[in-house]
Amino acid sequence: MTKEEFLDDMTVILDQEDTVAMDAVLADIEEWDSLAYLMFQSKMLERGCRKVRAEDVKQAKTIGDLYALVQ
Repeated sequence: MTKEEFLDDMTVILDQEDTVAMDAVLADIEEWDSLAYLMFQSKMLERGCRKVRAEDVKQAKTIGDLYALVQ
């Protein structure tokens, strides 16, 4: 999956009007919650990425950190 595809997916998951950036801080995104986490896991599995541990996601600070987890 390319960075652009990942960012497009995250934009939809986070219900943002503008495309999110890799350096966007998750704590600053109101929509990043448990439902968004489940949607993230589901979409990444759908795309054939490896399953990400919840502990690793909790440690992620930015969208880019999430991208690194699925690579």
